[in-house]
Amino acid sequence: MYFRSRQSAALTEKDAVLLTDFVNTTGDSVFDGTLKQALATQLEQSPYLNILPESRIHEALRFMGRPEDQRITSDVAREICVRENARAMLTGSIAPLGSHYVISLAAVNAQTGDSIASEQAESDSKEQVLKSLDKAATSLRGKLGESLPSIQKFATPLEQATTSSLEALQAYSVGHAKHQHFDDEGAIDHYKKAVALDPNFAVAWAELGVASGNTGLKSQSEQSIKKAFELKDRASERERLYIEGHYYDEVVGDSDKIVDIYEQWKRTYPRETLPWDNLALRYEGLGQPQKSLENASEAMRLDPKDNYAYQNLSDAYISLGRVDEAQAVVDLAAAQKMEPRTTRFMRYQLAFLRGDQAAQQRIAAEGAGAIDEPLILLQRGRGLLAAGNIKEARSIFDRAVELCRQHSNPDFAAILRALQAAYEVEMGYTAEPRAQVTQALSFAPTRDTKSITGVPLARLGDIARAQKFNDEFATAFPTDTLLMKVSLPAIQAAIELQRNQPQKAIAALESARPYDLGGGPNGSNYLTLHLRGAAYLKAGDAANALLEYQKILDHRGIDVLSVFYPLAHLGVARAYALQKDPVHARTAYQDFFAACKDADPGIPVLKQAHAEYAALQ
Repeated sequence: MYFRSRQSAALTEKDAVLLTDFVNTTGDSVFDGTLKQALATQLEQSPYLNILPESRIHEALRFMGRPEDQRITSDVAREICVRENARAMLTGSIAPLGSHYVISLAAVNAQTGDSIASEQAESDSKEQVLKSLDKAATSLRGKLGESLPSIQKFATPLEQATTSSLEALQAYSVGHAKHQHFDDEGAIDHYKKAVALDPNFAVAWAELGVASGNTGLKSQSEQSIKKAFELKDRASERERLYIEGHYYDEVVGDSDKIVDIYEQWKRTYPRETLPWDNLALRYEGLGQPQKSLENASEAMRLDPKDNYAYQNLSDAYISLGRVDEAQAVVDLAAAQKMEPRTTRFMRYQLAFLRGDQAAQQRIAAEGAGAIDEPLILLQRGRGLLAAGNIKEARSIFDRAVELCRQHSNPDFAAILRALQAAYEVEMGYTAEPRAQVTQALSFAPTRDTKSITGVPLARLGDIARAQKFNDEFATAFPTDTLLMKVSLPAIQAAIELQRNQPQKAIAALESARPYDLGGGPNGSNYLTLHLRGAAYLKAGDAANALLEYQKILDHRGIDVLSVFYPLAHLGVARAYALQKDPVHARTAYQDFFAACKDADPGIPVLKQAHAEYAALQ
């Protein structure tokens, strides 16, 4: 294939550009993949250039019947450009010239084959190749239409933005590619190799942290992101925003700072989806599903192949009670041939709402052997607990914990056991959740584990340890918004309930009110509403207890699989009984029994509810 040499007009900000793989004729494999990654890092600094996202490339390859890790040659690139309406393709090559190297870059009109711009640089040694590529790429940006002030502002040298080590960059490139293909477990070792070769490789530390977090390795995630934050001044502007966003989001937890950084990111790089995606998830946790919807919608508009946009958009719709729209997003993902894992959790929740047991089992089976199998098992276990299928739920949790241990992931194993204890204690069990808490803390006594186990510890009467966790975190993490405003007040409320001080429990939960409807991995997920309802009942305030429990029932989509939803029917029944209203109380008890119609016999809270119901007759 050849292209005519006729010159084509420079690019506009709207013109999408596809990067091809470098042609490497040096015989040195260290350049394979490495130079393309370096070029992408340089060009992605530019707010002007519109680099075609990896998600759209992967989806185009899938539609073409090619593997997602297909080498992007000029022929393949041209076909992708036609499918994705990308105007230009940017090719690169490196060739030997005696003991020197020649690096060539060329932007070509994908429709006509006309040259848009080209640049060439010579390197007198292997060690100078990145500097030469950096110089050529920076010059090419100007030829493609970017203004000089923009280039001067957003042109951190490659060796500073990434690394001066080709071997470290090569390891990072492999890890980054696996991360882009959602193989975070496979990416981690390559990121580790990159930072071992160059401990000052800021973005490699950051992506190691993100990949670790995605696989449940919370401690490793926090340590890596902290290291990246220490090195952020070495990164490009785009990578600095990436590092700071994840640092304040996942390590510090300061919601105001998180929003500020992601809004700055949006303004600086208006075509990037990541800040919209991450804000959508954060707003879900803050109990602002409408804002989550707005951010997820914009992410999908910017990139219709963005997996996270589909996840966040369907979550926002279901949180708002718009189940049909959530289903429509799932259907759209299927029509777009998105990866099944993209909508797996939402499909499971929708099947749970329909009461479709066969679909739930089928969707859970999809995750067998996948890296995220413990996550889908968590969803399965939670749904079974909510339905009262205790024996099967415990078996599922055991399996999930064992998988985590097989993959050397004690952090997520601890979270699984902590969550199990938090649910089972509200169902009236004592011995089992006590053992689950002990096991969780033995696996990994992290911030997440302790913040989850604090409530069941208090409910089980271990006030001293619950209070110790509370005091420890209040000192250690004073700027973590949801920890300070939701998690710690919930622990304190549980402590006060155990002390038979319901008014103090109610007062402790005041700070959580703005976040009561938070969902997702960081949200309240009905906990504060449930505890506040219990406190009002204990205080003899039936009217306010009704309001709290009714909020749960009125917002079914916040946490579809939560045990707190059926328990809210019981709370309503008890509130009506307290008001001496047996008619409404009977109806609410019957609603609770209907929700538990297939429950195992002998569940303590169910036995107690039947006794209370009988006393109404």
